[in-house]
Amino acid sequence: MNRVPALLLFVVCCLSGPATQAHVGLAVTVPDHDQVLERAPTQIHFQFMAQVTLTNIRLEITEGERQGERIEVRLPRNSIGQSTAFGEVIDLQLPALDPAVYLVTYQAVSIDGHIMIDDFGFTVLASP
Repeated sequence: MNRVPALLLFVVCCLSGPATQAHVGLAVTVPDHDQVLERAPTQIHFQFMAQVTLTNIRLEITEGERQGERIEVRLPRNSIGQSTAFGEVIDLQLPALDPAVYLVTYQAVSIDGHIMIDDFGFTVLASP
């Protein structure tokens, strides 16, 4: 019997097991990626596929009068400065946003320690 196909099958089974499926993904954001909004949102809503801690977030204007400007979005933190934005669902309050194109870049850490860095953009046509 040829051992190469059996070994190949074993490797494929190992690679498709739970260890490779442990990475946590983002299921939904509100605003949605590339969404065009009539009014500025008052919060960002994250829905992850498992519990995470949101450890960093950046909101930047990528097009508009104030292009390149960063807008402060605060993560809730404990007394020693660690983020307490934890769960499958995380909502963060936004300051008042002007009409512009925005890019949200975030970092999250899953319970098993995997780090996820991603971004999404949205456009605001009018102020709230």
